[in-house]
Amino acid sequence: MESDRECLDALARGEREALVPLMERHYQRLFRVALAYVRTEEEALEVVQDAFVKAWRGAARWDPAGEPAHWLTRIAVNCAIDRYRRQRRRRAREEPLPEHADHDARWVSAGGGADLPLREREVRERLDRALLDLPARQRAVFVLRHYDERSLDEIARVLGLRLGTVKSTLHRAVTRLREALA
Repeated sequence: MESDRECLDALARGEREALVPLMERHYQRLFRVALAYVRTEEEALEVVQDAFVKAWRGAARWDPAGEPAHWLTRIAVNCAIDRYRRQRRRRAREEPLPEHADHDARWVSAGGGADLPLREREVRERLDRALLDLPARQRAVFVLRHYDERSLDEIARVLGLRLGTVKSTLHRAVTRLREALA
């Protein structure tokens, strides 16, 4: 099977079928990263699809000196950040239902599935809210470190940051999450 570099070179030449091996190799990892950002599977699927479309369209701009996996991860992170920002703007424009509005509790989503114990679901919801409240860079570093299990050096390369910046950003993210969850 072709290497990631060979696939990206083929994509740059317009060979669309070269996207298939890239998707097979990187889909699950990019999905985990996207899910940590947008917090729903449907949104994460759309983020990953957007990321692969952007990779296909931008393959000619890929720097062969770079690592293909890092490049794809960066695209997915950017797509997730964009989708999160669009969601946040949309939520800000939507008006909440009045407290006395007539609604059926069956239509209200618990966000975690009925099979999870109530306490675990509450903790997950609090963590989701706290993650969404982090600034984009802090969320990116935290997600890559704790959800994608990347080393600090890898995170620095993927995000184009200095190692010291990654360390301090991760520290601030963890501190903010601890405060939010306390």
